[in-house]
Amino acid sequence: MSSDFGFWKHGTGNPEEIFDKLAEGDASDLSSSSDIMRFREELLTRWPDIEDVLEPSEFDLEDSPDDAMKYVLLTLSVRQLDYLPEILSMAKRAGLVGFSGVAGESI
Repeated sequence: MSSDFGFWKHGTGNPEEIFDKLAEGDASDLSSSSDIMRFREELLTRWPDIEDVLEPSEFDLEDSPDDAMKYVLLTLSVRQLDYLPEILSMAKRAGLVGFSGVAGESI
């Protein structure tokens, strides 16, 4: 079992709609922010094993490199859910907003 979470800086629309679009690979409602890139880098530095569950993936970024500055989606395994309190704290410090797919509510 896994839990999905999405994070971004600025978006048009409600968080659930944005999250659903991101799950389909559509980041058109989001604007770029260096805060997202720093958050992404901090995640990968802190937990290298998260690379396999982080989107956009390196493969995805080959086609849409700007997406690295628009959003981060995480599909955390049960074991990785231990990271969540610190991930949420990091996102808050970066001024990010987001959505929990499992809880169905904004973060």
